[in-house]
Amino acid sequence: MEHFKAFRKVDEIFELFFERRRWRLSDIVARLGYPKATVHNILTAMTSLDYLSKDGNSYLLGNRILQLSGLMRRNMEFREIALPHLEELRNQVNETVHLTSLYRDQVIYIECLHPTHALRPHSTVGVTAAMYCTGVGKALLSFQPDTYIDGYLERVPLKRRTPNTITDKDLLKKEIDWIRHHGYAYDRIEQEESVKCIAAPILDAHGIAKYAISIAGPADRMTDEVIEKYRPVFLKTVKRLNELYLDFGN
Repeated sequence: MEHFKAFRKVDEIFELFFERRRWRLSDIVARLGYPKATVHNILTAMTSLDYLSKDGNSYLLGNRILQLSGLMRRNMEFREIALPHLEELRNQVNETVHLTSLYRDQVIYIECLHPTHALRPHSTVGVTAAMYCTGVGKALLSFQPDTYIDGYLERVPLKRRTPNTITDKDLLKKEIDWIRHHGYAYDRIEQEESVKCIAAPILDAHGIAKYAISIAGPADRMTDEVIEKYRPVFLKTVKRLNELYLDFGN
């Protein structure tokens, strides 16, 4: 609850910038009614993370907001391009199809197309998940520069989510090598109990993963045999989306 209250204050501060582009500390305190020290601490944190910038005694929106808005706009534009192909794939396999992107060492879900089955993964647009234990995450991670992967393994603890989660860095590196060689990844009930998937990256002209897509479903339906049956049509969609992304990026 305390975390929610703190975030609510941050949200209220962001709301002020819909009215005007500059705010002084005293004006924010007067408007919101919070103690001056509380507001000052929040503004200091927001400024250090570049969500706000400071010009003299005034606060303005920072470059992080511009970066996020650009990311969101680009993601939504590519989502519109990819959506018909994702829908066709979902209709062919009748399982959940995801479109994801990389955000701050995590996967963020841009699109989730669900099947007619009642049992399906608990995925929602806008939520984030760990990279090391999801199919889309491993697909994204494997096609990043080696320097990024090394830094990721230093920054992110490999916590066990299920008995199948890879928690050893050397084993994860071997998995990354396998994914790079084959061009796709699996989630073998590593993130969520009884959920399996096949995933693959959407690459830019330099071979860096910008997006990843997956087919996911309950393990009793998504058996290894079924996944292999889906793999050709899945990789055909991946190939088409890679072509579209390269055109989109130019």
